[in-house]
Amino acid sequence: MEGDTMNNMFIIHGYQANINSHWFAWLAKEMAHYHYQVEIIYLPNTHHPKASNWYTALDDRLKGKLNENTLIVAHSLGVITTLNYLSHQQFTPQIKGLFLISGFNETLNNLPELDTYIKQTNVQCDKVNSQHVVTIAASEDPIVDVEATKRLSNELGVSTQIITHNGHFLDTEGYHTFEFLKDQIIDILNKTNTEIGYIPISVFINNLHLIFVFCLYGALILPNNRMAH
Repeated sequence: MEGDTMNNMFIIHGYQANINSHWFAWLAKEMAHYHYQVEIIYLPNTHHPKASNWYTALDDRLKGKLNENTLIVAHSLGVITTLNYLSHQQFTPQIKGLFLISGFNETLNNLPELDTYIKQTNVQCDKVNSQHVVTIAASEDPIVDVEATKRLSNELGVSTQIITHNGHFLDTEGYHTFEFLKDQIIDILNKTNTEIGYIPISVFINNLHLIFVFCLYGALILPNNRMAH
């Protein structure tokens, strides 16, 4: 498949945002220096989102493009949208990194208009296939309380990276850039797939013939050697 080894990143915006909002374009430009092709995915009807429409929009842009080098960055409502999508992909490869900003997996008291959307999602964190997961929250977020992000992090088995900030990482708060997030991404890129305990699935598949030969040797040759003794 053409995109199997492409260095690609997808940025998923949130409620009432669009592809030109906040720090998205800045991050896309920065990642070009690291040979990443970045797409900020357009999600329709952002002021009155429907879970099914956003799922379809993700599928249109992500299907067949996820690979071992893929990075996904999601913000706010884009987080639960992304996790819901990845939860229902049975045959996609493990991606390299998932970066979740101001994420949640529950209804929000201050945004009851999103209750229907949120209840229509079915996030299954154990089915989200990413080598690295990073969650980031603001210490004082008036939109998504830091405790909601911590609960999501617990579901994902990671610790929340908390930034001292009173806000939701929006451009109206001065977040036209996001250096902390970029540093987290570069840190992951600098890690190798030879970390202790990790064997890339591609390596396993590419060496299945060797595993078969070894097993065959053990089954046929070794018993004969024991009989000879």
